[in-house]
Amino acid sequence: MSARARLAARGRGQVAVLLGLALLVAGCGDGRLWARWRAERGAWHAQRAVERIEINPLLAGAADWAQADAACRWVTTSFPAEAWSVRARAGDSMAFDVLEASGRAALLRARLEELQERREAALAGYDGARHDYEAVPAISLGAAVARAALLAGSGRAAEAEAAWSAIARDYPVADPRTGTIFDAVLDAPLLVARERRARGDVAGADSVLRSAEEACLRLLPAQRGLPAAPALWMRVSEARSARGDAAGARGALRQALADPAAVPMAPRLVLTLARQALASAAPDTALAYAHWAARDFGGAARSAALLVAARAWRALGVPDSALQTYEWLLQEESGDLDKAAEARFGRARLLEDLGRWDQARGEYHALVSAVPTHPLAFESMMRVVRYHLGRGERGLGLTEARHALAALAALIASQQDDNVQVRAGEARARLLFETDDTRGGCGALAALLRRYPEAPLDAALLMRAGEEAETRLNDPDLALELYRAAAVRAVFPESRRRARSAVDRLAGPPR
Repeated sequence: MSARARLAARGRGQVAVLLGLALLVAGCGDGRLWARWRAERGAWHAQRAVERIEINPLLAGAADWAQADAACRWVTTSFPAEAWSVRARAGDSMAFDVLEASGRAALLRARLEELQERREAALAGYDGARHDYEAVPAISLGAAVARAALLAGSGRAAEAEAAWSAIARDYPVADPRTGTIFDAVLDAPLLVARERRARGDVAGADSVLRSAEEACLRLLPAQRGLPAAPALWMRVSEARSARGDAAGARGALRQALADPAAVPMAPRLVLTLARQALASAAPDTALAYAHWAARDFGGAARSAALLVAARAWRALGVPDSALQTYEWLLQEESGDLDKAAEARFGRARLLEDLGRWDQARGEYHALVSAVPTHPLAFESMMRVVRYHLGRGERGLGLTEARHALAALAALIASQQDDNVQVRAGEARARLLFETDDTRGGCGALAALLRRYPEAPLDAALLMRAGEEAETRLNDPDLALELYRAAAVRAVFPESRRRARSAVDRLAGPPR
């Protein structure tokens, strides 16, 4: 090709590129396509920036926080909610996409405040997003859920309950635009009921559950054959189960199975039937459903069914069949470490209850060796130590504890996963308390809290540690730190009240 021809071809290519860009900018005549692309790309950049901080907020520098905040603000200011809401409500689907991207950025801005433990600013951010993005129910609901969760995590139980009640009352069960089920809306009444029951308001809890059940039943006729129907029947089942109506709960699950839309959910529904039957002291029924799931469904459903079957055999008083079922599971799922851990732990507990301690201890040790980072591995360590200490075999108990602490120290030194670090650190604190090393246990928990301020540590363990620090160590500052952490993490109202009372006692009147 001659030089002139090459120049002509290059010119045509440039014209084509420019024409394409012109069309992109023009979009549908008003730049909406270009706006959507910029908004979605901006929201993606903002999400990446926030996710990098979420890995470990304590390692984020000032530049990381500033960059993430700037990325979020650029989207929300370039595509303001008020202007784009008007277009979205007018039926402009592209404007709706722009508004959704802007809403995601608004949620991320509030999340940044939460990660910096600026809770009031985070609550205000979520509340603003809840109202500003009402035209996008998924965004508004996401903000409402995040706000309710933050209130609960801050120990503001009454406000959290009110927030969950508002979610159940104010939001649709399904996205009006896509038909996607909003699980948070279906879950909200159950959370409200759990909170009321925990503080002793059984009548109030049952009232909420009955209202939720009735609301689901009213929606069901129009949803038959649609994906929402099985989900609604499952919430009916959960509401009945929470009220103690075990037979009614299983009846709702059978209704869900009968719906034409239930085929993809069949394994989950049958397994839930088996677990509910087992929980309501009907092991023979549980065994029937477990055998159904194990026979007709493969993969994870079969493994879960075998676990339920083993527990049902145990409840029926047939330990040999339970042990055999656990063995089948170990043989079939040798590569699934999670299921193998559950099976081995179940075998160990059963052997321990049968008085076959040497075999049980071997199973516990095998579990720790095979999956050292699994929560059941940490529980296995504790059970071995407690067994010997409980029988007055202090020498054997301390020896087992030393081995376990050495294994945990090696795990903490080698693991990069923050979740494993937290769980291993918590297990280490428990072991130190078991061996009467009070200062070591309290110190281990305090160190975890300082390194991982949001770590989901056990509130009861933190409360015990606070009491030990206050009474045995005579260290009110350490006790106050532990009590405060317990107050934030406590689930039950009475536990929260005790922790807050301890905080108020040690902190004294505000200056």
